[in-house]
Amino acid sequence: MKTPRNKNIVLIVGFIIVLLLSYRFVLSKTIFLKNEISKLEQHLVSSEDLAHIALQLDQREKFIDSVLQKNNLKHLSIQNNLLEFLNREAREGTFQITQFTEPHRSVENEVTTTSYRFTLRGSFLACEQIIYQLEQAYNFGKITHLKFEKKRDFRKGKDYLECNVIIESFVSLQRVRALD
Repeated sequence: MKTPRNKNIVLIVGFIIVLLLSYRFVLSKTIFLKNEISKLEQHLVSSEDLAHIALQLDQREKFIDSVLQKNNLKHLSIQNNLLEFLNREAREGTFQITQFTEPHRSVENEVTTTSYRFTLRGSFLACEQIIYQLEQAYNFGKITHLKFEKKRDFRKGKDYLECNVIIESFVSLQRVRALD
């Protein structure tokens, strides 16, 4: 059985098996990673684009500030005051502001309703204290929605609490016209 022909067949079959195993364990991962890198390079924003975008945003901010200053829109400062309050309390407290979405405005029967939606992350007591202060001590509006949700960070293996809040502020169009 140890003829040269049998030895050559075993050698060729063995070589094919080694090729298949090397492809399975080494080459397939390399090809997959190469494809991933090429996809990521396509989505990469160059530093020149970032500088251009930053310049455009700076110009937009200056324009918007000039329009707000020109029109003296004092009734729209509720959002700024709310953000300032939440940021101040977040620096001093044990919670984080994870989301603050753009306000939603609707007009019905000469009344403009503005809804401010934000999400807090922290302990139940910290979120509860902030909600209490928003209701009692400050006049940002009426809390119309409050939802506590326990979530899990699988990377860190820890649970955390998120509090979704919606505050509605009402402004009469007659009051807005009186301010102008």
